[in-house]
Amino acid sequence: MENQLRVLHLVSNSRWTGVGEPAASLATHQQADGWTVWIACIWGRSMEERLRELKLPLAEELKIPRRINPLATLADVGDLKRFIKQHRVQVVHCHQLHEHWLAALAVKSLGKSDRPLLVRTVHRHEPMRRDPWHHWLFAKATDLLIAVSKEQTNLIRQAYPRARAGVETIYGGVNPDKYHDDADGGREIRLELGAEPDAVVGGIVAHLGYNRGHRWLLQAAPEALLQAPKGVVWIVGKGEMKKELRQASREPQYDGRLAMAGYRSHDLVQTYAAMDFAMLLGLGSEGSARAALEAMACGKPVIAVDKGALRDSITHGVDGFLVEEGDVKALSKCLTDLLTSPEKCKTMGAAARKKILNGFTEARRHELTSHAYHQALLK
Repeated sequence: MENQLRVLHLVSNSRWTGVGEPAASLATHQQADGWTVWIACIWGRSMEERLRELKLPLAEELKIPRRINPLATLADVGDLKRFIKQHRVQVVHCHQLHEHWLAALAVKSLGKSDRPLLVRTVHRHEPMRRDPWHHWLFAKATDLLIAVSKEQTNLIRQAYPRARAGVETIYGGVNPDKYHDDADGGREIRLELGAEPDAVVGGIVAHLGYNRGHRWLLQAAPEALLQAPKGVVWIVGKGEMKKELRQASREPQYDGRLAMAGYRSHDLVQTYAAMDFAMLLGLGSEGSARAALEAMACGKPVIAVDKGALRDSITHGVDGFLVEEGDVKALSKCLTDLLTSPEKCKTMGAAARKKILNGFTEARRHELTSHAYHQALLK
């Protein structure tokens, strides 16, 4: 087909986390559409293992570790130049800053006939650097910039108002065939975690890190649980706060209804199904807030921090609630509202599922990215 392209994805991840999954998902959809695709990562750990499981073509001759040695970095740039020329790559799509620099240096030194489109997705929600070096990288060396939220798009445009690259907002996506309401599996999880059949369960699924809002939840939960005698709160995940959160869950103010649900890597869909609603109270390294999209695809409303991509995916009061970061009283009120009304959870959850189907799927992300590539190539 005329619209099929030859795309190289670069992801300087060693572990299957953060931007690794959305980059691999995009590459998988491109390959399924008949495109010629390669992907390179930092080899030897879980990222490579997962890419092999997905049967994605690996550019194994490329090395993109974060090196301190300038000579080694120049060698990496040279390898990348050779790969682009040998395989007639039309698009180099970078997903993090390190490989963005490598690709920009490689592409700049290629002749016009060999030069591919240089694309960067800014996955993380963060302000942009404004020094001359990063201004060159983003505003002059790059052909297409993609952000996963309107807020991040605005941050890019504010930092680089005269950038020659276009800036496109393309939301994150999930597979709604994978993430759905598995009622049978949900019942098993509730039984495992000791939730009564009539309990109303709200769960936070996130890395147990200091920036993910768990302490905020600990402050807001006691009042909500007092108002909702059938309410239960689950903390799902692993991380450096595990011990602190486990100790806190035993405190009498939570009335035995704040439970550590562990790390649910193989039964995550069933865990979402077991909940009545979900929470995401802090953004991690993947700015599309994928955990919220997963929960919504499973038919669960989400209480979320009013920030970044969550403003794009959640309509306050319709398919979830947006709460100003750190506002304990507001979070407690939203928790109470859902913990006391399983019917409201179902109504809002149905709206959440519908929203995912209409605009936040992996297929939709591929469609919009493909269009953005072709528009940039025409310039």
